[in-house]
Amino acid sequence: MKHFDVAVVGAGILGACAAWYLTRAGRSVVVLDAAEPGSGTSANSFAWINAVRKEPDAYHRLNADGVAAYAALATELRIDFGYRTGGSLEWTEDAASDEELRGRVARLAHRGYPAELVTREAALALEPGLAIGANARSIAFYAGDAWVDAPRLVRVLLGDAVSRGAEVRGGTAVRSVRTRGSQVEGVVTDTGEVVADAVLFCVGPATAAVLEPLGMKLPVNRVPGLLAVTTAPATPLGRVVHAPGIHLRPEPGGGLRLGADDVDKLITETAAPPELGETLLERARRVFPPAREARLAGTRIGVRPMPGDGHTIAGRIPSLANGFVVVTHSAVTMGPLLGRLIAAEIVGQPPSPQLAPFRPDRF
Repeated sequence: MKHFDVAVVGAGILGACAAWYLTRAGRSVVVLDAAEPGSGTSANSFAWINAVRKEPDAYHRLNADGVAAYAALATELRIDFGYRTGGSLEWTEDAASDEELRGRVARLAHRGYPAELVTREAALALEPGLAIGANARSIAFYAGDAWVDAPRLVRVLLGDAVSRGAEVRGGTAVRSVRTRGSQVEGVVTDTGEVVADAVLFCVGPATAAVLEPLGMKLPVNRVPGLLAVTTAPATPLGRVVHAPGIHLRPEPGGGLRLGADDVDKLITETAAPPELGETLLERARRVFPPAREARLAGTRIGVRPMPGDGHTIAGRIPSLANGFVVVTHSAVTMGPLLGRLIAAEIVGQPPSPQLAPFRPDRF
């Protein structure tokens, strides 16, 4: 039976980032996933890289460092992994939302995050296809924001990890974890047991169910979200846009990716009324008229993890000497950062002070 330094359970963006950094540190790694790597929550995320609504200050700074980590990753990889800069735009149309937006922009700017209020003319210079109505109050531009083709990033990172000796086993479900005292000794899959010196769980919305048999009850809820994907509009969209009632961003194939918070409340993990996709498209057409030429290409439901206090959970599992977990609602934004920090901890470096407020033992 082959023995690995680290078994990473979960091949989404967090697992892929951690595996990549572990292999770069010279560790032998196996990555296990019940499905195709990158096909779960990572594929069904809006994948907006940002720290715009992340509070309090410590959580904002963790996310802001996550945004910055992408530029460093691009320098290290030196190939196109679907990372697209350009910032994001947001505007309001009612008094309450306007007050919140103006206060948030001021707070972000004070922290050093690239956030500013801009004129309608400046916003349209950035994104000429938008229809920002006369009832728009304040418009914010966040210059450092970006988006990423998350499945592509997963493929690139895991491909590079494999070139360094890692094994990636998609379609390999983990059935149980074998422990002795405070040690994980093996991960039992549907194709046999995997033995490793350390195990990292990056299983997103399955976190609570996977860790409970190990004596760790983490309050991680499952939150479904609906995304719609369109064909290409008459004029391409250049960046992430958050307009009243709709958020949209470019899709790698030239179309648009759409979502809305109020629409998410109308679905379950397994079902969404069929008309909701057309609702999202109609809203997009109102704020981005070139989308009138687009058609709905499909909808998908993504189930996202939400820790009980809304904040990232990252670190060693208290009941295990060699078991670690990372789960967050902001996995795309913080994937490269959290992957690097948790990999460093697994290989024996001092735990990052940056993760101190976000350890599993706070629960």
